[in-house]
Amino acid sequence: MLNLTDFGGIGDGVTMNTAAFARAIAAARERGEAVHVPAGVFLTGTVDLGGVSLVLEEGAVLKGSPDLADYPAGDFIHNEMGPLTALIVSMHAEHLSITGRGTIDLNGRAFYPGGEYNVPASKVPLTEAQVRECTYPIGKRPCQCVFFYDCADVTVDGITVLDAPNWTLSLHACRDVKLTNLTIDTSLNIPNDDGIHLCGCDGVLISNCHISSGDDCIALSSITDWNRPCRNVCVTNCVLRSCSKAIVLGYIYSIVENVVISNCVIRESNRGITVMCDEQAGRVENVTVSGCVIETKIRAGNWWGNGEPLFIMALRHDYHLAPEQKKSWPEYGRPEHGRPERGIVRNLRFENLILKGENAVCVVGHNGNIRGVFLRGITYDRVPSDNLPLKGSAADLSPSREKAEFPETCAIFIRDADVTLSDCVWGGGKLIRE
Repeated sequence: MLNLTDFGGIGDGVTMNTAAFARAIAAARERGEAVHVPAGVFLTGTVDLGGVSLVLEEGAVLKGSPDLADYPAGDFIHNEMGPLTALIVSMHAEHLSITGRGTIDLNGRAFYPGGEYNVPASKVPLTEAQVRECTYPIGKRPCQCVFFYDCADVTVDGITVLDAPNWTLSLHACRDVKLTNLTIDTSLNIPNDDGIHLCGCDGVLISNCHISSGDDCIALSSITDWNRPCRNVCVTNCVLRSCSKAIVLGYIYSIVENVVISNCVIRESNRGITVMCDEQAGRVENVTVSGCVIETKIRAGNWWGNGEPLFIMALRHDYHLAPEQKKSWPEYGRPEHGRPERGIVRNLRFENLILKGENAVCVVGHNGNIRGVFLRGITYDRVPSDNLPLKGSAADLSPSREKAEFPETCAIFIRDADVTLSDCVWGGGKLIRE
């Protein structure tokens, strides 16, 4: 391994190390070696790994610059976030890793100093404590903090990642990925600071991770290429907390298939496990969820979710789209774009789950587009919530315009969906089918 300090790296937390990283990576690529980051705080702008592996020694901190000018825009254009600006980038590479016991500090507080909140409309006035749960207003920030694109045989293991200003660990069109033994801890007020987001990836293991994030802890979608499926993913032995969705499969026109989720603990999350697709062209299928404990806690603010431990939705996604997105995105719903059938959710199995929620389990489809959902061995207990009055006793169907309201005695709400229940205990709550 090549030591960063041999190429001018200075870990004093003040000196910029962007050039030192570039020199070390160039030498490592030429020699077929990895770059070793020793103990110290190494401040830097964008680091392009170029297929080179990083080893972060215990006590090493790779810290993002507080200056957006140190994150030059790349050629990659993200469907939602625009031109790529990232701290760590690797594209079109194989056999690379970020490992060790060190830390990547994404320095989100530099872009979100706090003190100002984006307070949404509510059925009742918010208390001061509830206002502090709301998101900070979206500002200028790096858009994809640790970014892999078109990479194969990727391993990220053992490190801690802190304080993301936007998507934390972001992998797009990658194959054979292992994300293991990670600690990801981001602000509970910053919008879009997903812990792990997979877009169009194939063959991913996420295991033994602790993730606490404002936005989704783990998300699977096709955002950067609506026709590239995200598939063959295993999530196991993780502890998750989110102000939005702990685990979400699908979004708008995404294709997500062949997913196994097991032995996870979800705590204090605005929503537990979510499956969602647009009824025009999205698809989520072949999913099993088992052996998980899920506890929801409704959060004030613009987060999606309203305390649903399990949430499945196949409705039109449209209300939040910007005008330029509305012009371009709907074309992906046409058959010539590889979508011979309308959006659908099918072949989902949820087994042996313990749920403690501040709202009901919800399954909401349209014209029978949710098929083959099996819930077996589910134990549900409803607990009181100080924040339920903010949106009322209802499912949050965002980003759809539709509504689904039900009494607080409801334990599971099913509308226009094929759902089979067996061996479930709903804690005295009601099953409501529409």
